[in-house]
Amino acid sequence: MIIQTIAKFFKLTAIPLLLGFPIAIIAYRLQVWQMATSFQIIKFTGYGSAIIFTLALLLALFSLFKKQANVAKSYGLVMILLAIPVIGLSMQASKAKSLPFIHHVSTDTVNPPKFQAIVALRGENSNPLAYDSEKLAPLQKAAYPKVKSIMSELNTQQAFSRAVDTAMNLGWEIVAKNAEQGIIEAVDTTLLWAFKDDVVIRIQATTSGSKIDLRSISRIGGTDLGANAKRVETFISNFSAN
Repeated sequence: MIIQTIAKFFKLTAIPLLLGFPIAIIAYRLQVWQMATSFQIIKFTGYGSAIIFTLALLLALFSLFKKQANVAKSYGLVMILLAIPVIGLSMQASKAKSLPFIHHVSTDTVNPPKFQAIVALRGENSNPLAYDSEKLAPLQKAAYPKVKSIMSELNTQQAFSRAVDTAMNLGWEIVAKNAEQGIIEAVDTTLLWAFKDDVVIRIQATTSGSKIDLRSISRIGGTDLGANAKRVETFISNFSAN
């Protein structure tokens, strides 16, 4: 019967759709192709999974109506397999819509810390380092209110030492550190995609201790899904806890 043939076809289709996301990540990390290609694969994987999942659900209900339990089970298996990419990618899409389309945050939106040594490490196709305060500041403050300067009672030397230790404990690669200038530059490599995100930390003296500011930016991509803000918030939490 045609409904059984469709079920077999859906089973065969479900496998590449299920593997689309991990293949996109692995191929990008192995430099088989560019990020744009991986994103296209993920996009089509999401659309294809959603379409097949919906059709499988309708045909499963039809099979039950026709009292064809075995066929309905076949469609059920397809739905179980495709539930992984459908739910996962739907959650990512929902998260992207709920967050601002930015890839750059700074605790000081008026006078953000400046990158120095890291500039030479960034490729030609990297996102620009300029922080557009007029555009980014209101978006950042509305979405990530915890991204604020750290006001510490530590003196600048103590704050500098703690900042270095905190960055290293978070697994960041320290690229440069200048105690006299109060500047620390680091690179954080994301776990899944191995994206390189750049961070600069600035320590300044205050009348009561020191002020610590951070700036984090993704090298590629238009949106970071909150990764840079989370990185800064984690640093703030860990620094303050020590």
